[in-house]
Amino acid sequence: MESLNSVVGSNEQIKEPHVINVSDSDFGEDGMDEVSSIPFQSPGGGMYWKPRVEADFKPYINQSFRSLEDGIEFYREYGRKSGFEIRRHIEKKHEDGTVLLKHIVCSRAGSNKSKMNVDYEDFSSSSKKRRRTVSSRCGCKAKVVFKFDDLKGYNVLSFVEEHSHFLVSGSGKQFLKSNRVLSLAHKKFIFDGAKANMGPNKTYNFAKELCGSYSNVGATCTEFKNWNRDVKLYIGDRDAQMIIEKFTDKKEMSDGVFYDYAVDEGGRLTRIFWADVIGRRNYDVFGDVISFDSTYSTNKYNMKFVPFTGLDNYKKCVVFAAGLIAKEDIDNYVWIFEVFMKCMIREPKCIVTDQCPAMKQAIPTVFTEARHRLCMWHIMKKFNQKLAKCISKMDDFKRKINALIWSIDIDPATFEVGWKDVMKEYKLESNEWLCELYNIRESWIPAYYADDPMASLLRTTSISESENSFFNKFNRSSDTLTEFYLRYESAMEKQRHTNVRLNYEGTKSMPRMDTSLLLERDAAELYTQTMFYEVQKEIMSSCYDMSINSISEEDGVKIFSLKEKKRHGKIFEVKHAYLNNDLQCTCRLFEKMGIVCRHGFFALNQADVTKIPRHLVVNRWTKGAEMRHHCSSRKYQNSLDGERLDYLEGKLKELKHSLRESSWKSDTQNKNDVMEFFVGSKIPAEVIVKPPIEGRNKGCGRRIVGNYEKSISQRKKKVPRLCNMCKKIDFHDARTCPLKKIIQQSDV
Repeated sequence: MESLNSVVGSNEQIKEPHVINVSDSDFGEDGMDEVSSIPFQSPGGGMYWKPRVEADFKPYINQSFRSLEDGIEFYREYGRKSGFEIRRHIEKKHEDGTVLLKHIVCSRAGSNKSKMNVDYEDFSSSSKKRRRTVSSRCGCKAKVVFKFDDLKGYNVLSFVEEHSHFLVSGSGKQFLKSNRVLSLAHKKFIFDGAKANMGPNKTYNFAKELCGSYSNVGATCTEFKNWNRDVKLYIGDRDAQMIIEKFTDKKEMSDGVFYDYAVDEGGRLTRIFWADVIGRRNYDVFGDVISFDSTYSTNKYNMKFVPFTGLDNYKKCVVFAAGLIAKEDIDNYVWIFEVFMKCMIREPKCIVTDQCPAMKQAIPTVFTEARHRLCMWHIMKKFNQKLAKCISKMDDFKRKINALIWSIDIDPATFEVGWKDVMKEYKLESNEWLCELYNIRESWIPAYYADDPMASLLRTTSISESENSFFNKFNRSSDTLTEFYLRYESAMEKQRHTNVRLNYEGTKSMPRMDTSLLLERDAAELYTQTMFYEVQKEIMSSCYDMSINSISEEDGVKIFSLKEKKRHGKIFEVKHAYLNNDLQCTCRLFEKMGIVCRHGFFALNQADVTKIPRHLVVNRWTKGAEMRHHCSSRKYQNSLDGERLDYLEGKLKELKHSLRESSWKSDTQNKNDVMEFFVGSKIPAEVIVKPPIEGRNKGCGRRIVGNYEKSISQRKKKVPRLCNMCKKIDFHDARTCPLKKIIQQSDV
């Protein structure tokens, strides 16, 4: 063992070192920082410290270990309990690579003289910016030396116990590297937090609340950030290949999974599309009207996220399929529409988009039967931006224009007359933007597509905007494609969990009846609660808002002419066939929305019908619509088997996790195994598909800024104000006044 002279830096032999008595009470009344070392002083005045640990944890000469790593781990644990960190130092190897001699030293051994010898002129030069750094090295001599032994493995050849610095004690030990090791539980917590769009900082703060204090977390925020970084490094340039192989694995497990992709001349991913079993099944039931829009800032490559969205039987957004495209152009849109049709087979009845010119040209290229409509919400939200400076009484204008745009009772001719009257009243006949909207009125005004199937769905708040807002809670602009898809799956789980919850709530409760009609009770048993309240409103109106104008009968069909009080006495005609309880009404609510209208319920009630005719019950609005559709079709039977296999696969992964947990460590040798488990993708044997090139968003160049945006930006600009301290008009106030700083310095 090295002499104490070399430890304290003295040439004289130390015979009787003086022990300095230190008690725990010297470090605070509560003993918060318990002493982990015993200080000694040499006759020459030098100080050194011996760790205060139990003998079982202290190395000794000739101590044997089966392997070198076992010995190093023992010394690391000794350092953790003592309050110092270790690092690997010099070693001697045999020709065959066997380590014969290995030095493990205190992390504060050695010095950084090269960094301390700085030329004064370089240091004082303002042209060179130097990074401020610190060094923990102080020439500590504490170490342990392991020697290879053919019979025993490795023996302790030398052990220097004394340190030339104070050892970390008490609350400071939590910051030692040996105490900042992420366990599997930590990594899973960070990874699951990322899928819920929680960054490392938020996840760390949340972990603190769960554990009670930062010291109980077992790591610092830096380790949380580093793990997040390591995930991205694991994915690296293999990102596109990983996502393709993930879809390939899913396809092998379930025939119902569909995906397709395309690459450019350089093998880089340019577009990808996917749909799972549940999404394709939902499209079969709810795919009459779909909304299609692109979302930015969902991944690091700036690929545009394009989900195909509809409304389910609770009028909640439901995603049928999704894709990523590198650029918003006609070619990409045509490709993704064609793949969508290949996946879903049949066309939707209507497609709702924004006013994107590329979409406008791509849709009729692929969809020959579907009607293309523009999203009313996207158009209406621009009225304030476009017309704020043109109209002094904006609220009055919007009230009048909304009465025309949103009305379901007016015909195209009435709308056109009303529009021209409003434009004339507010002197907007020559407004270019409004003229353009009027020219495309057939694409977005409900009066022009009132007879379209499920036309009422087009009047709801923007489906795409709602869905984009939903996905933005999960995604981050720095995500890789692999991370993006993991977050997408998490978002889908939440969306589908909401549907399951609503299904459960619908089975365990019954809404309140407002009438004594058996038709109302039948409706409550058939429809989801959301749609029941719509039907209930019609039933209530049939009882209290109708008056008979005339009744006639012809060939087994009773014809009611009904006057509706709430619609200013407007007359509707409904025909009721006794033989099959068929209904036809001039309001056409059944065609527009898929539920029996108030006039139809009036006719059924007059005929003492107690149950809604089942041919007038549209499956998409009923309880368990998806499962009822399943029972009548075996299209996805293989897919259902695939779903069961997915469940089995998940259970096997959990078993695999439990088996590995005991053997996985924080070593780099098992790091890839841990990453593969969490990410769900192993390192590809060969990278065929390369990551996409970062793209640019539509309209990211120069564009015309409207008056509304100009006014908003002006508000953000600082304006001169009177300072109450210096009494000058400037861009500061009394809190930031330069005079305040001068006064404070003079007081000092």
